[in-house]
Parts: sequence; C-alpha cells; structure tokens
Amino acid sequence: MTTPQLKALLLRDTDMPQTDGTSEQAPAPEYPRIASKRPDCQKVLDALVMHDASTSVIQDWWQDDRWSARTWLASFSGTGAQEQFRLLEEGLESCESLQGKTPEGRLDSRVAVSAAPALGDEAVAFELSMDGPDGTTLTDRHVFVRVGSLTADISDRGTEHTAPFPLDALVDKQVARLTRSPSA
Repeated sequence: MTTPQLKALLLRDTDMPQTDGTSEQAPAPEYPRIASKRPDCQKVLDALVMHDASTSVIQDWWQDDRWSARTWLASFSGTGAQEQFRLLEEGLESCESLQGKTPEGRLDSRVAVSAAPALGDEAVAFELSMDGPDGTTLTDRHVFVRVGSLTADISDRGTEHTAPFPLDALVDKQVARLTRSPSA
C-alpha cells in the first residue's frame, strides 16, 4: 500500500466532533531503533514505532489545545503485519517496563496489559505509565489492531488530572474504516 492510500484510510476531523481537529504526518518519520537490553521489550519498542513497516502515517488528535491521541497506521508487505503482531504479543507477555532514549528524550514507562477487544483480525490492549514532572502519573492507553496487512496503534495521551479522550470511539471508528477498505 502506498502512503497516499494509507493516508486515505485515516479518519476525518468530522468523524470525531468532540475533538478540536487533527494534524498528520504522511509518511511518518522513520524513528531510529530504540535499543533495549531485554529482547521481550525490544519487540514492544519495535512495534510501537512500526520499525519494519513498508510505510506508515500518523494522525494526532487535539482536544482542549492539547495533543490528546494518536493513530499510527502501518502497511506491511507479505506476512509482515502478522509477524509484527506476533512479536508484540510475545513481548507484552513478559516486558514490564520500557526504558531507553528516544528522539523526544528518555523513555521510562511501566507496561500493563489490558483486556483485548475483539477487533480486526487480532487486537491487544495495554497501558504505558510514567511519572510526570509534577508528580502525576501519565498513562497512555494503547489499542493495537491488525487488519490484513495493516496495523493500527491507536492511543491516548492521558494524565490523571484531565478528562479522558474518547479512545473507545476513536478505535471503533478507525477499525470500522479499515475493515471496509478493500486493500487492507
């Protein structure tokens, strides 16, 4: 799938009227590999930055002048999407924390697997929690879904002091759009 085809699968601002709009990166920037000392955590890190994708696009959602959620769609060749999903599941079985240096700074997040929703061909749900600078706990909820040769990591950017982003609605609408696509 090409970058324009993948971008066409993203939701429109009007699909989520309770938000203040979106910004997009197409194609998504290639992130350098974030090295982990633990092989299980390396699998999770690689999946989160779509390391082995043929192409990917990012859509950031804004609410109350704040970056509140992200959809990261990726296309894989051959059985790449199934393999990426399998590696993520394996990594989540035993990876308890993600640590490393990213382009944005130091990563130090606790990993907690949640109940997986019945979506797409396969889905997993998990949370990444870290301590914020003001003593709050910042928790990002992730729903990672595979539909054919595509994967979608749909996540919110939450803190304990803000109203939660309507992540379930975003996930449902995005996955519905992917499952209607003839090229997924």
